[in-house]
Amino acid sequence: MIIVLSIIIILLLVYLICSQRKIYRDIDDFSEAIIYKDFSRRYPEKKGKNQKLYTQFNVITKAFLDLVSEKEAQQHYLKKILELVDTGILAYDIETHETLWMNDAFATMLNIPHIKNINWLKRQNERLFRELSDIPLNKSILMTIHAQKQTIKTMTNASIFETEGKTYKLIAFHNVSATMEEVESGAWKGLLNVMTHEIMNSIVPVTSLSDTLRKKIHTFKETASDLSNPDWEDMEFALDTIHRRSAGLLSFAETYQNLTQKIVPNMKLHNLYELINAVYFLMNPSLQQKGISFGLKTDNPDVAAYIDRDLIEQVIINFITNATNAVNGKEHPEIHLFSGSDTEGHPFITVADNGFGIPDDIRNNIFIPFFSTKKNGNGIGLSISREIVKLHDAEIHVQSEENQGSAFTILFSVCDTARFLCADAQQ
Repeated sequence: MIIVLSIIIILLLVYLICSQRKIYRDIDDFSEAIIYKDFSRRYPEKKGKNQKLYTQFNVITKAFLDLVSEKEAQQHYLKKILELVDTGILAYDIETHETLWMNDAFATMLNIPHIKNINWLKRQNERLFRELSDIPLNKSILMTIHAQKQTIKTMTNASIFETEGKTYKLIAFHNVSATMEEVESGAWKGLLNVMTHEIMNSIVPVTSLSDTLRKKIHTFKETASDLSNPDWEDMEFALDTIHRRSAGLLSFAETYQNLTQKIVPNMKLHNLYELINAVYFLMNPSLQQKGISFGLKTDNPDVAAYIDRDLIEQVIINFITNATNAVNGKEHPEIHLFSGSDTEGHPFITVADNGFGIPDDIRNNIFIPFFSTKKNGNGIGLSISREIVKLHDAEIHVQSEENQGSAFTILFSVCDTARFLCADAQQ
């Protein structure tokens, strides 16, 4: 009997030891799963004294699994939100310069691919790299960013944050170029309207009176007996000068009126390649006479846009005229005319040249009314061109590099073109 009891006790001890070891192994296994974030394991909830333990294992595992799923869902929502906003966002490690996050808006705005390390920018565009590195922290500033030969104005914010023992710099860019152009254009229009009114009110009577006096002097000279007095000649010369200058100021005021007058476009659907082809045949003879090579190209001859053809032709001709001046003095002057659509489906027309380019210090001024680098230029061509393009809900993009050339692109809206295509189809 004693032997039997001893055997039973030994078996119980062995069972207890084995059970305890199994529990320890399961606890180690559970701890390891938590450490390595493996929440796929399930523990059998058999009836017995350890049932409650395994039930708690499964409850804890499910709680962690729910947290991970919730975090992944939040990250997914955040990713979608960041992709939808038009604000460019970049986050990178301050020490290694490795990119933590870059959304599509940032890549599109700066015309760069999604990069893993911003040192890529240092190799491709050192100026842009310096501009990003020098952005002050916790302060909203207006910046001019030079990206891929294009200049854009942005409201920029930057901040520092730490996560997982690393320090990151977060930069947000909001493109305000279009808004600033609109405000600037409105301010210039208001100023020009006031100046036109005041100049016209002052110059018209001066011109009229000087002309009347000139006529009276001429009439009096025909009947006067003594014409030898030099005072008559001085008076006549002075009146001629007054009339000439007042007429010049009147012409200047009329130029203001041309710039501020309301333009009403006659919008219709037009094939862009047919349009630039017509401009090509119009301008090619005069360009050939000047020894300028004039090229025509399209990546899609079927691209169309809803435009006022006459107005857009005038803009293109103005671009070509400016390009003609830009290539003056080049050994092998070239001007190229392109049409097509970009990767997002925007129809476009581009006039490019291999001229001397636009210096950085005046690039931001080329659309200001009456600003001109040409000796006899009136400085209203590009101003009017920009107003015409705005009437089409389109944009002018300028790319330029000194001694390499310039490219002026009219980028039309995809939505407007598609909307009017549908409208035409329904009629």
